[in-house]
Amino acid sequence: MMNIKKEIFSSIRLRQIINDLKRRPEDASKDLKIKYSVFNKYLSGKKRINEQFVKKAVNIWPVNISDFINPYYQKTKPFKIMRAKDSIKTKRVMKRGGKDYYEYRDTVMDKDAPFRPEWIRELVHVTKNNPNDKSLMWNRGHLLHQLTYFVGKVNFYYLDNNNKKRVAAMNTGDSMYIAPYVPHTFASREKKCEGYIIAITFSDKITTQIQNEVSTFKNQKIKQIIFKNKFKKISKVTIKKNKKNVSYSGPIQIIKLAENKIIPSTKFFELNVRKNNSKNFTNNYHQYIYVLSNQAKLRIENKKVNLKKGDTLYLKPFTNLRMPTKKTKLLIAQVESIFKQDTIQQLFYIGQNNFKRLKNDNAQWFKQ
Repeated sequence: MMNIKKEIFSSIRLRQIINDLKRRPEDASKDLKIKYSVFNKYLSGKKRINEQFVKKAVNIWPVNISDFINPYYQKTKPFKIMRAKDSIKTKRVMKRGGKDYYEYRDTVMDKDAPFRPEWIRELVHVTKNNPNDKSLMWNRGHLLHQLTYFVGKVNFYYLDNNNKKRVAAMNTGDSMYIAPYVPHTFASREKKCEGYIIAITFSDKITTQIQNEVSTFKNQKIKQIIFKNKFKKISKVTIKKNKKNVSYSGPIQIIKLAENKIIPSTKFFELNVRKNNSKNFTNNYHQYIYVLSNQAKLRIENKKVNLKKGDTLYLKPFTNLRMPTKKTKLLIAQVESIFKQDTIQQLFYIGQNNFKRLKNDNAQWFKQ
């Protein structure tokens, strides 16, 4: 028998689909015009579910291609690290208007994470804080939300809600939030252009699933269901200067960074460990971490992890994190996962004894 976990399409998901549609294998095989014996091989994992099978199924049944995807196809781990030295290897200089404009470097990314974060150095030097400076090359904005942490003397340029060009002169420790599709750009106030930003771009409520759904609506329907609403107007940009908004969790100092009501559940902060401690942290958020201190000795799921300045870390929801060593300083962005409280509550009511079925149910819903 083939290794089911290495297949893109899942026989377990096929069983779940026919159970939900109240089809026995003999009913499903008739629907798909497949021999009963052959269909059972698909169902048991003895025969590979291929693209042709899935295309036939989604044309006949009210299901999506994604319903067949095997969750075990890509192995997943509770955390992922990208070292600063590996980040440097991804360096690429991008030109705008024929001149070097940005130096990009990847930081940690993971297939399960909503983050697409970058380290970006600004290569254009400006001497005045003029949003109409001719050396600036503006972008058109992008779909992802962006939280940004500034290091050095960097100018942030953006269009406000009235489409007026604005500039904010940012310094180390300052931060900002910018909403999707807001045109913006950055430049350096340092002649040697040594400043840089940590640009944490991420998806929130507007996932690819939402994009796919909306793309099926006609313009009139979109106007009716979305743009006839009278929601309160909110600024699409938040500028947060480094005036410390400080709270404490035991020996840990938390400095709140830029936030915005468009993303009310997202959290962005600096975390400073002031004394050695044994406190564990875990939550239901995706977490992106950038190391600001020279070193950070962490414990993740009881594993010792030594990090250096510029290393980045992704934590899946419910991953245990401990920061036992003083003088550890981290930049952290937290984005809500699918495990909201109402989801956890429904899982609770399904019951612990049913979790094996929930994860790997490959049996018919009734006994013959």
